[in-house]
Amino acid sequence: MKPLNYDNSPCSPISSNCVIWQGPDIPCIKLCAGDTVSDVVFKLATELCTVLDTLNVTNYDLSCFNLTACGPNDFQALIQFLIEQICALQNATGTTATTTTTRSEDLLVTVADCFVVGGVTVMTVAEYAQAIGTRVCSLVTQIAAINASINNLDIRVTALESAPAPTFTIPSFTLGCSIDTLSSGTSQFINTILESFINDVWCNYYYNVTGISSDLTAAVNRICISDSDLQLSTGTAFSTNPDWVQSASYSTVADAINNLWVALCDVYTALDTLTPPTSTVSAGNSISVTPNTVGTVTDYEVAYVEKPSFSVSLDPPANLSKTAPGLNTGRLCDGSIQVMTTIDYETFSPVAYDSSTGIFTIPATGVYTIGFWVHYTRDVDDGWYDAAVPGMFVAGIMSPTGCNFYCVNSTTPVVAMKHLDITGTITSEFTVGQQLCLKVINLTNFDYTTVSGDIVKMSIQRLNY
Repeated sequence: MKPLNYDNSPCSPISSNCVIWQGPDIPCIKLCAGDTVSDVVFKLATELCTVLDTLNVTNYDLSCFNLTACGPNDFQALIQFLIEQICALQNATGTTATTTTTRSEDLLVTVADCFVVGGVTVMTVAEYAQAIGTRVCSLVTQIAAINASINNLDIRVTALESAPAPTFTIPSFTLGCSIDTLSSGTSQFINTILESFINDVWCNYYYNVTGISSDLTAAVNRICISDSDLQLSTGTAFSTNPDWVQSASYSTVADAINNLWVALCDVYTALDTLTPPTSTVSAGNSISVTPNTVGTVTDYEVAYVEKPSFSVSLDPPANLSKTAPGLNTGRLCDGSIQVMTTIDYETFSPVAYDSSTGIFTIPATGVYTIGFWVHYTRDVDDGWYDAAVPGMFVAGIMSPTGCNFYCVNSTTPVVAMKHLDITGTITSEFTVGQQLCLKVINLTNFDYTTVSGDIVKMSIQRLNY
């Protein structure tokens, strides 16, 4: 809203938010010295609105008087009306059936909301009249105080409006060094210097070059040489070097850079007097090393020697009838050996797999990784799932005789499932002569009939060769 004195020349307009109340505290309206004129006027206006609302005759319920004519039209007329009603009651006498006389001032009346105390909504006429009188006197006193405060504020605001607007001069100083385009020795305003320093120096240097403080602290804390560690060049502890910043005093980036140089110079000094060592290269299992010397430079070609491995499969698998589960009939060793005839690859020498029996014989004691994959399909009804007769498939690599198994897994259809997959792998040590085969047992309620695209597969690889 445009100030009323905006065009009152020669006065300079000033916001009431910039003027403070220097009068005494007025606790009843929570007004304190130091509040802005905006706050003072708002609190006074709010209190005045409350008073006016209290003095509004329409806020009082006079229906109990059964008025036939117009009632009081202002607060003074309301008080006079109540006085007249009290006087009329005091001049009247009443007699009950027991001849008991009740004084009119003892009659109970319902009071207005603002006179309710502790939930009690009734008073005697005399008490109500006294409370109203006390409240009116208090309001008169408050209105007088508010009027006095408003007059005082009016004087102060008028004085402020007549005062010249304050001025502010931005401080400046002479630069001792150049900051981007601001030259050394020139006088610059402080806001210009701050803007150039933040945007052109601090942001670029602090973030892009040195990193933030947490980055610097983390870098300082990465020191990996302790005071007691020995120097390469002298064999004595770093703490004996007068240039070394010891841990008790070490904390800054400067300390870190200093110790880096001390350690680097120590390495340089040690290497400068060191006789070049002789290198010997030896290879582990399955690794070959071939040296090639040209002049004083020897290159070493390191090559991987392929480990013996084997993979065999049958696509599609043979039929597999269901087996009724039982304590001695539902074990994996009761399943069928998968005689797989397709040799995917075999680098064992001599050949270790018998394709007529499906048995692999360990050719030498060592560590092997063995694995298998079984995939069966039943493309009718709910596939392998039977809610009435639940079942499962079990597959694994084990001994062809007995029940010693090495790698086993299973699957149980619990929803409609047309395709069933079982996989497993393990790395273990086997001894020469041990025999391995892939067995599968069908414990579902359905026989398996060969389906094109299904497969059973077994793979074996020796690791330490």
